[in-house]
Parts: sequence; structure tokens; C-alpha cells
Amino acid sequence: MLVTCSSLASSDNYCMDNWACVEKIEKNKQVSYWLYNQKPFVVTVTLEVNTRNLKTATTNLRQYIFSRVLQGHQRVKVLELQPINIYQKIWYGEAFYWTPGNMLALHQEDIVYQYPYADGDYFPIVQGFGGGYSHSDASQYAVDFAMPIGTPIHAARSGIVIDLVEHQTRGGASRKYAKYANYLVILHSDDTTGEYYHLRKNGVAVIQGEHVTAGQIIGYSGNTGFSSLPHLHFAVYHAKPFGKYQSLPFAFE
Repeated sequence: MLVTCSSLASSDNYCMDNWACVEKIEKNKQVSYWLYNQKPFVVTVTLEVNTRNLKTATTNLRQYIFSRVLQGHQRVKVLELQPINIYQKIWYGEAFYWTPGNMLALHQEDIVYQYPYADGDYFPIVQGFGGGYSHSDASQYAVDFAMPIGTPIHAARSGIVIDLVEHQTRGGASRKYAKYANYLVILHSDDTTGEYYHLRKNGVAVIQGEHVTAGQIIGYSGNTGFSSLPHLHFAVYHAKPFGKYQSLPFAFE
């Protein structure tokens, strides 16, 4: 996720989705940047700052880039700038990116995931790892299960619910519908995330911050977002800088 802003020597603070924040403090043409995590869950943030007539105590660059992992409610200073020429105007502008999770996470490869539905049920996989329809790049290691709308979804692995959306009603076989997906994100003990997509409207059965156990009912399947048929999209993701993420190989029991 990204936000951009520019300034002619003014101060400003802003947050994205009440989660990751940038704080700017300017005084006497000296500018400092802070990054702050409003949530109790780990997040990866990247700050890119472009400047004119500004430098740090040790470097004189036009651009500074910082990627940081912020634990819950952590606030850190990442940059202090001072004018090169005190008699000239300063300028600075920034781009800010963030994604839930930890870019330094190491996936526990020996973890075996439960199928995300009830014991005794069976739903066919209609697209697996490397599926040509949509499972490439960041979502290379995702699995789609065809299932009727309203099917109970069970947690594939224990963790903490850190993000969810359940108010959407739209879906279709075009990427333009991707922003309308209902979903649920669970943070695992290794700081990877398990993500469940295309849930029905009001199809989340847990709340943010709730600890869930493997096998627990967490929601209900649907057909929202970029979806050509009712199904559940499940993948394990690893956060990356610049608001990006990457799916990881995993195994079901």
C-alpha cells in the first residue's frame, strides 16, 4: 500500500488505514521523519524521501530509502535532515508503502497446514501452485478450492487475526474486481500470514485481534473480488518492502 505527499517546508502527519503512519517534524529548516505502527501487529514499511537543499549529518543525497519492520505500537526515527544552504528554500517529498507482516520472517517449512474446511468434507482444487489463470508472481503458491457460497471456512493454521474485510458484494472474472474481495488475514507464529479470499458479504466469523486455532471456523466462502466462480483462495504470504508481498510454498496434511 502506498501514499505520497510533497511539501514546501511544512509539517505533516498521516496514517494508512489506521495502521502505519509517517510523522514529519520541521523546525528551523531541519526536518525529521518518524515511522509509527498504530496496531499491535507487526508491519513492514518503506519510506522514500526526495529532497532539495537538504542533507543528513553524514550524507548529501537527493533520495533516501528506508525499509523497517515495526512491531506493535513501535515508533522509530529514520531520518534527520538539515539545510545545505540556510538562505535558500528547502523542499522534501515522500512516498510511503506498507504491508502487514514481517519482511524478515522465516517460514517454518516443516509446518503442515490443515485443509481450510471441515474434516470429512472435500472440495476440488481448481487452481494450484503456478496456475495459469491467476497464480503467478506474488500469488504463485496459492490454492483455489471450488466450494458453494456459504461453506464454513476453517483455519489452516493457528494465529492472530490481524486484518479483515467483509462488506463487499461485487465480484467477477476480471482484475478490475480485485479491490472488492472480502478476506481474512491471520498472522502465524513465524510472522508469515495465512490469507483467505473471496468470502461472502458478512462472511467473517472472527474479530481483529482474536487468537484462532487450526481447525476453528473463521468465516464463510463466497464469490467476491476477482473470481470467476464461487471458491476459496488460500495462500501463505511473506511481507516485502515497498508494500509488496510474496506467496510461499507450503504443504497440506
